[in-house]
Amino acid sequence: MINSESKNIKVKATNLTKRFEMLETTSNKMKTLFGLNRNKGQEFWALRNVSFEVHDGETIGIIGLNGSGKSTISTLISESMTPTTGTLEVNGEVSIIALGTGLIPNLTGRENIHVVGLMMGMTKKEIADKLDDIISFSELGPFIDQPLKTYSSGMRAKLSFSIAAYQDPDILIIDEVLSVGDGTFGQKSADKMFEFREQGKTILLISHDMVAIEKWCDKVLWLHYGEVKAYGPTKEVLPQYINFVQWFIHLKPEEQDEYKQRVRDEQLTYTVEQLREEIVDEHGEATSRTIRTKIDEQLNSIKNNKLSIFSKGLLIVLATICILGALYYTSSAQSPKALADPVYFFRHQAFSTNTSFSKQISSQLASKAEEVRENATEKGNQISQTGKTTTDKPDASKKKTAISKSTSEVIATSTYTVQEGDTLGEIARTSGISLEELQAANPDITENAIYVGEVLKIPKVQNQNTDNTTADATTEGQ
Repeated sequence: MINSESKNIKVKATNLTKRFEMLETTSNKMKTLFGLNRNKGQEFWALRNVSFEVHDGETIGIIGLNGSGKSTISTLISESMTPTTGTLEVNGEVSIIALGTGLIPNLTGRENIHVVGLMMGMTKKEIADKLDDIISFSELGPFIDQPLKTYSSGMRAKLSFSIAAYQDPDILIIDEVLSVGDGTFGQKSADKMFEFREQGKTILLISHDMVAIEKWCDKVLWLHYGEVKAYGPTKEVLPQYINFVQWFIHLKPEEQDEYKQRVRDEQLTYTVEQLREEIVDEHGEATSRTIRTKIDEQLNSIKNNKLSIFSKGLLIVLATICILGALYYTSSAQSPKALADPVYFFRHQAFSTNTSFSKQISSQLASKAEEVRENATEKGNQISQTGKTTTDKPDASKKKTAISKSTSEVIATSTYTVQEGDTLGEIARTSGISLEELQAANPDITENAIYVGEVLKIPKVQNQNTDNTTADATTEGQ
């Protein structure tokens, strides 16, 4: 038995609770995250006023029926979640071994060692140095290079334990892993656990295997539907739990269901007032005042499951920038100057489609359609020519005509700065051109989307007569 009085505290939980809100839809979860959901879901208290201490070198067994909060307490200690109320002091590096935790099914066992090792805080060099030892300890042999999805549950447990064992943590949490391993590996794991304990390390073993708990653990923490039913030396607590299990399994099925429903209802209807009353009973009115104040502060700020005001503001700013950027990119605005007058931008340009953007999309679609037609034509020609040998001969009845335009357009441009009250139509008439020609020279504008100070290109079309050159086709041989 470990003398806990002479050991340093590694884990200390004081009035610890963990509350979950059981929300039905994703939208309600998002609203709750931002603090906008007025219709709160059903509250479920997975842990209620849990207090205990763990010291150096101790092996603590955590037992209880399914759903009693054993895995929840392990995730809190490993800092994967934060408590709702109370304090949790953890002194040392924590490694948690749970079946399949962090493992990726499509990767091989060897690849998972690298990935999980990095997730646990190991360096690449540490992983490389310990790789052979991890593989040897896991007893996976040639299966180490097979995808994890082909592994049995026992093989996954071996791999998980082996990786964590060679991380050399201060606090090792083993969650239902050893119960799925074979006898020989179980003994090897037990030896490794005792080796850890002799080095002054702390082990938390979550298991339904009472033989393993009795053999390996100095103390037992009995959790019962979120509450600490008992905590103390193994020889004292374990018989109490075994007696309870024997009593429970001898109940009729309907009596078992009734008992489970009753204790579940207690977790669903638990309140902060009950927590306060329990603290008063434990410590007295005077000594519990500070603790109750801290609990009130934690619950009122709801900081554990909702975003802070700063985080909300930052997300709103980022979302606004993204929306403005998208509107500007797809709008008819020509330059960042448009954003200098936000009111005008939103009234006349934000929701007016960018002509060049639309033309770009249309051009890409037309190009794709043309490519499809060319491919279809090429395939048709290949099919029609299959098995045939032909000699190209010109058809005397056809003519090849080369035509050049009688008039070539030479386009010159000038500029015009938009004045107050101008419209595209008036500018076009004043310049002696059509509205279509003006828009063609300024593809980024529309008739109702110009602003004072904008510079437009004014096309001037000049005609140059050229000779018609028509070459009549001649038949071959003429």
